Amino acid sequence: MGISQISRTGVALATLSAACFVSVTSENLPVALLPDLAAGFGVPESAIGLLVTGYAVVVAVTVVPLVAMTSRWDRRTAALVTVAAIAAFNLLLAVAPGYGVAVVARTISAAGHGVFWSIVAPMAARLLGPGQGGRATTVVFAGNSLAFLFGLPLSSWLGAAIGWRPTALALAGVAALAVVLIRATVDPMPPGDQTTRQGLAAIREVVADRSLAGVNLVTAVVVTGHFAAFTYITVIIAQYVGLTGAATSGLLLAHGAAGLLGLVLIGRLVDGRPRATGLLVTCGAAACMLALLVIGADGAQVGAVVVVLWAVPAGGMAVVLQAAVLRVADTRQDLASAVYIVAFQIGIALGAWIGGVGLDRGSLVAAVATAAICGLVGAAVMLRSAAFRTLVQDNG
Repeated sequence: MGISQISRTGVALATLSAACFVSVTSENLPVALLPDLAAGFGVPESAIGLLVTGYAVVVAVTVVPLVAMTSRWDRRTAALVTVAAIAAFNLLLAVAPGYGVAVVARTISAAGHGVFWSIVAPMAARLLGPGQGGRATTVVFAGNSLAFLFGLPLSSWLGAAIGWRPTALALAGVAALAVVLIRATVDPMPPGDQTTRQGLAAIREVVADRSLAGVNLVTAVVVTGHFAAFTYITVIIAQYVGLTGAATSGLLLAHGAAGLLGLVLIGRLVDGRPRATGLLVTCGAAACMLALLVIGADGAQVGAVVVVLWAVPAGGMAVVLQAAVLRVADTRQDLASAVYIVAFQIGIALGAWIGGVGLDRGSLVAAVATAAICGLVGAAVMLRSAAFRTLVQDNG
């Protein structure tokens, strides 16, 4: 590979990473703007949390059939269409007259979201070549971490400063720019050999793969715990740290920086020591949640430190899980990623719902405790699963 090709590959990876940034910022916009959206639509905060749950449910229901339907599309075309759906969602949200239209807007975005995340890691892996799944995932998922580092706190700050509608409109513009950049920098990418068998037979084959099933089980458990707490991170910050309003964005910024650090550290190790990095993610997140339960609402400074440290294992979570899927699925990576995303979105929906139920009953402790328990259960499943012992185990 010549220098010019390496440079073009780097630019293409950076563009895909930027699209990930836009996608994650958009997905979690209700988290950053939770109190503003609740006040604007005249609904309780738990109803805004349901926008996260509903989004995840739509992704889980639509991703496998949509990936199968688009499997013969050029991968760049699929990326362009799905990122354009994100732009359309934010534009519709910016002008939404009521909560019902916001739900419709989220549905449009969710339909594209699942397809995008099914194809982006395999696209990056193809750009870098065989045996580089972890590295490729780390590079493009840097956009994920940067969304938590800059996207969420910036969205929170803009929501407080100029209002949530202009904030959603600005994000729509950034998503439209991402569409233009993908078209300009990513070469056409035919779907490849994995389209030789399609439809229900291919879906059944991927779902029945026991190695993938082990990864998907850990994914569903760990993500449920994470989003039971993370969906309501602004409420956690208010209760355990004592910060509200614009001051929240500062701690979200620190949280995002720690998440980026976690991505870099775990991303460097995941290809060589996947099981160790998996245990770091699951046990590390559980430890942070247990720390919050111990200190309670009286240890504001310690609580702030724990909220920041929580992002380190969380930052590497998606990389560990997605890299495992790419290693196990030598072929049909898009479809295998789609099934994995179903497990991921089930975890998001279930976690956001559990956290919302606790919040409605005046008990944020339930959300934090769920996160701790799921982290520990995820670690136990990872250790006992044949898939993680044989196919996702430490080298040497």
